[in-house]
Amino acid sequence: MLDLSVHQVRETAHRLDGSLAGVLERCFPLLVHALGTERARELTDPDPADAREFLARLEPYDAALPLPAAQLIAAARDARDIDGLRALADVDFANLNRTLAGLAPRYRPISHAEAHEEAVRRHVDFGRGLLIDRLRWARREEFDARRPIADWPALRSLKWITAPEEWAFTVDTADAGLLRDLVEQALTARLGAPAPTRGERLAAMDRLRSHNQAVIARTTPDLVALVKAADQPAPAALAKAAAAEVITTLLDEAGALDFRELSADDVVGWLAALGQWPTGMAASSKPQAHGLTPAEVDRVRNAAEQARAERAKRRRIISLGERDFDIESGDFTELASELRSALASGPPLSGSARSRWAALKPIPPRRATGSSSGRPGKRVDGERGLSSAQRSAIGFIGEWYAYQWLREQDRATDETSWVSGNRAHVFPGPAGDDSLGYDFEVGSGRNPRLYEVKATQGPGGQIELGETEVRAAQKYGGSDRWRILVVTSVLDAEHRQIRMLPNPFSERGRGLYREEGGALRFAYRL
Repeated sequence: MLDLSVHQVRETAHRLDGSLAGVLERCFPLLVHALGTERARELTDPDPADAREFLARLEPYDAALPLPAAQLIAAARDARDIDGLRALADVDFANLNRTLAGLAPRYRPISHAEAHEEAVRRHVDFGRGLLIDRLRWARREEFDARRPIADWPALRSLKWITAPEEWAFTVDTADAGLLRDLVEQALTARLGAPAPTRGERLAAMDRLRSHNQAVIARTTPDLVALVKAADQPAPAALAKAAAAEVITTLLDEAGALDFRELSADDVVGWLAALGQWPTGMAASSKPQAHGLTPAEVDRVRNAAEQARAERAKRRRIISLGERDFDIESGDFTELASELRSALASGPPLSGSARSRWAALKPIPPRRATGSSSGRPGKRVDGERGLSSAQRSAIGFIGEWYAYQWLREQDRATDETSWVSGNRAHVFPGPAGDDSLGYDFEVGSGRNPRLYEVKATQGPGGQIELGETEVRAAQKYGGSDRWRILVVTSVLDAEHRQIRMLPNPFSERGRGLYREEGGALRFAYRL
């Protein structure tokens, strides 16, 4: 006797007979394929009561079925779908798809498009090095003649080698031979002739491209100086601030970086071929070819480098009084020390008292045809031309003065009130959090006062709120808890002003601001 409970027997019967609907669904197309539509319908309609009845119906046709009836039913149970059953029954993929197409809309042909595309990509990736070399051999003459190869970046990508659409429904598995034939056909179609299978030894692409990029970076400053020393107008590529990057992109798009190692003269030759070299100058990087001495070019280059260094220096310097501070590192220790000294010896902080708000005048909405001063991307007053390091330093200075002002105006202010990331430049302890939407939280009760600081070198009139600041302002728009402290002329002790402005989203702030170029930028009028 089998050691099975009644429950187990019932569960087994349910699995065998309850899954019969899926078995019939998967078997029907194969029955049509083997026996014809009419016979297949006779065998499945009406639905057999159980698997045993279905087996009895199929057994007379064992010889014509792709598998004996019992094996076909077992395979249909094991298969996840019709394609899985087709594979187990070893039925031709394309032929079955033709049968499935005739059974629409109940059934649809099986597509292997995704699997074929993945097979193509694997095959191409495996042979990528040789395929790129074959393309380079095919296009080498164009490179040597300095004719721009306009389609080279796309050609080099090999993304144009794809599985034909017709494979989706006719090819079961793309084997190596089929994939090799596909690649050869694609190469021939793209190049207009069979791709070479051998040629001169070529440098590895990654090493070659890295070398040529370095040559361009090293050569470009000399070429800029050479053109200037020759008193010729600089073409657009050489006139750019990031000339080396521009030239690299131009040559890369022309296919000039991928064939041979470039020299300085090669770079000039390609610039000339691309219309980016002065017409009146020989295509040479050597000063003598232009009637110049190396010393003359050196003088121009040194002057240009000195000017660049001076510009770079100005973008990392903040001036307080008569002292300049290099703030590129983000360390504001010396800057904070100077601020303390300046405050002790300079004029007192000015601004409204804690109980008084700045007297803002109502400001009308901007006319649709008015000035374009509020267009998106325009910097807030006093920030034009500043580097990110300078903007960070000015933000810190503004918060430092705001802290001193709050200490005078609100006795609840102490170092714990400073909650932004800038507190770490002044105090030990918590680093601060710039995602709060405000810089100071004054008072330890249930409703502390929240201050967002905005600092500018100019006289003010415009503020810009970040997304977290807008969220905080909107959250507290029903009260006066969230305020703005505007520090104007922040680097000028004589004209510095600190003013407390209301929340633009509050009742007090209604009508006192105008949106400028979006909801994150506001104008106000004193």
